[in-house]
Amino acid sequence: MSRRAAKPADTTIMGTVHDALRRDLTRLESALDDAAIHHVARRQAIADHIQWMTSFLDSHHRGEDLGLWPLLRERAPQAHALLDRMEADHARIGPAVNQLLAATARYRSDIGKRARAELREAVRDLSEVLLPHLRAEEDEAMPLASTTLTEADWRSWDRKHNVKGKSLGRLAAEGHWLMDGLDPVRYDKLIHVVPAPVRIVIIKGYARRYRAECARRWGPGIPVGPAADASPGEGGVALARSGDSQ
Repeated sequence: MSRRAAKPADTTIMGTVHDALRRDLTRLESALDDAAIHHVARRQAIADHIQWMTSFLDSHHRGEDLGLWPLLRERAPQAHALLDRMEADHARIGPAVNQLLAATARYRSDIGKRARAELREAVRDLSEVLLPHLRAEEDEAMPLASTTLTEADWRSWDRKHNVKGKSLGRLAAEGHWLMDGLDPVRYDKLIHVVPAPVRIVIIKGYARRYRAECARRWGPGIPVGPAADASPGEGGVALARSGDSQ
């Protein structure tokens, strides 16, 4: 095992995922508060994104429940109570997601104020159960992972449950969603999760598509993409910026 692989697990990506969820829950609330712009195309774009985001969240939590928490239980038996709480949180989040999806289906085809208000309430209900869980993971579960698992352990779990089997298009959609607004340090860590050839295709080939999708659901004035003042690293923001012209 290399020295890098034997180092304590770097769990930075977990905060990146959580911040993307926080960001888009905030964007959803702002978009749903604007009664003047809910034409058919906008409603459909917002509904499509909610379905995509909740599918991502379900997959993310399933990867933790099936892979990460069992691994931590094996390596840190003293932490069973904490991990029980993480799993219980996931069980409570599930009904809030289902409520959001039901409200999303109504909103997609109903132009009335009530459907929009119900969706806005469902977004807030999900936030109420999800956001404290994200914070608890960052404050309690991730420090446990960093002190219990090696970088090789973490990368093995991540590849198996978060990367393996996904198409290039899906990896690109997730990658740009995670890059959105990301600071330079975490951006550089994120893009090196995948091999260089795949990384270049994702960054240069899909940037324009992500920006167009964001404009359809959030409006053209919402800045997206990596932080503007990011300094280019190896294969980093310089590629992201060149992707704007693709």
